[in-house]
Amino acid sequence: MNRILEDVIHKNAATVERITSENTAGYVVADNTANAVAETSFDNTGAQAIVKHLHGVLVSSCQSVIRDLDPTNKLCFLRVATRKFEYLVAPEDYFTITVVQ
Repeated sequence: MNRILEDVIHKNAATVERITSENTAGYVVADNTANAVAETSFDNTGAQAIVKHLHGVLVSSCQSVIRDLDPTNKLCFLRVATRKFEYLVAPEDYFTITVVQ
């Protein structure tokens, strides 16, 4: 796992524990530099699908839209609600965190 990611998880241990203990179906942490799953509570296939579709397509498209609207602005958080789940996505420079509720 990326050293920066380990530091962030350690510094925010209480928040990570709260996210994983409440009404959460699962989570995925993706390493942006390698475009791979760093940590997940899902099986590998489900985690790879989330990284490929949410992180790869949707987040990058939303980031592009935000930059087109205002070049000084940055996407901090993305919330996508479906009939079954809600995807909470927080893209950062080195990693992207997705929580599924």
